[in-house]
Amino acid sequence: MHPNLLDQLLVFDTIAELGSFSAASKKLNRTVSAITYTIGQLETQLGLTLFDRSGYRPVLTDEGQSLRRDAEIISRRIERLSARADDLKRSISVNPTILVEPIFPRAPLARALAAFSQSRPQIQLSVMETPSIRIIHDLADGKGDLVLFALSDLMPMRNFDGRQLAIRGSLPVASPNHPLAKAPAPFPLSELDNHRQIILSGMALDQRTYNYHVHVTDLWAVNSVSILHELVREGIGWAYMFHDQVADDLASGRLVELNCADIHDWAVSRFSGAWRTNHPPDEALVELMDLIQQACETGPGTTTLNIAR
Repeated sequence: MHPNLLDQLLVFDTIAELGSFSAASKKLNRTVSAITYTIGQLETQLGLTLFDRSGYRPVLTDEGQSLRRDAEIISRRIERLSARADDLKRSISVNPTILVEPIFPRAPLARALAAFSQSRPQIQLSVMETPSIRIIHDLADGKGDLVLFALSDLMPMRNFDGRQLAIRGSLPVASPNHPLAKAPAPFPLSELDNHRQIILSGMALDQRTYNYHVHVTDLWAVNSVSILHELVREGIGWAYMFHDQVADDLASGRLVELNCADIHDWAVSRFSGAWRTNHPPDEALVELMDLIQQACETGPGTTTLNIAR
């Protein structure tokens, strides 16, 4: 193996990711000529042309496309190895920042933080609620060491690692005085078209992307769980909410679960912890995630999903 192969693969993956030699040179803090030379050396060693340079921007050849995934995996592992080596040399952070999405289950998080404060009294945490639309970008910008959020296929997860912490089910609810609560049950899905739905969203309605939890065109969007909760209690509209959030309201009769003939399953959200690949959690943050997972699986507010109800 060529002694510079790992570095060459890193350069190759960076160019493929960013789409130009100049962008790769800026990210890697090297000259464009150095980037060009490195790729030339890699192509010579492999006996393949990795980029078509005939156009304005370099384009991966078929051979380059075939090798790109391998290079990405190797680069990712190099980042992890380097980060773990740095971890061995540095002490555990005493003031990590945790970014929390508004819909992350609060009760188990509070129980986990209480246990963490007892086991790690020397650590001073900053726990910051961060809008869904911004949370991964803030993590990428180094504004947090760990994010707690609902995993979404729309979120860019390149350069991040993570682990699942909880699964939560949400159900359609409304005030007992809402027309849907008084409709003959079970009512058809089409009946929802006649009533306002309130959704939790990090962006305005005209910017919102498709969401399979949205059933109507008469929508209100809020970016706060507490505001959504109060609006539903006031009968302004109906909403999907996590069972943890409305258990007391359902028990007291302040809210009721809607009985729609065409909604048979819980709407499931998977909550995760995530971090930058090149900045993995130290043992203290791993312990915190363990405590959060345990709190989400046991204790008050735990949801038992009955998918086939």
